[in-house]
Amino acid sequence: MTDRPRTRSDAFARAKERGRHLAATILSGPDMLTGEVFAHRFGLTVSDLPDLEQAHAILVLPGVSPREARYPAWQINATGQPFPVLPALFGALGDSGWTIYRFLMQSHPELAGQTALEALRDGRDALIARLARSLAEGTFA
Repeated sequence: MTDRPRTRSDAFARAKERGRHLAATILSGPDMLTGEVFAHRFGLTVSDLPDLEQAHAILVLPGVSPREARYPAWQINATGQPFPVLPALFGALGDSGWTIYRFLMQSHPELAGQTALEALRDGRDALIARLARSLAEGTFA
């Protein structure tokens, strides 16, 4: 017999806990950098990060507290810069770093099963921007 929630609020509480656990697991991954490490690795200062975040030029995944926020190392392209398409992704999909993360990590049928991140690494920025817009509009490229 399964351990089913008794009420809707129990179900929501369990779902929230699963979400917190998954977020903690993702944030603790080896490719998730603290602000200090991210800034140093890419020739920035920590004081540069808020402006870049505000401009949606970099992806930050919020944690429970600001010190727990993480910056994915993989958002930097082969030239050592953040993917130039990031502001367009935020513009299409909204301000949530977690939404952008999910979009980049998911496989997309429009990309023959490739993830959006893999397509970005292949230099297909324009296609990824169009895909994000079509998903946001519900037109599905």
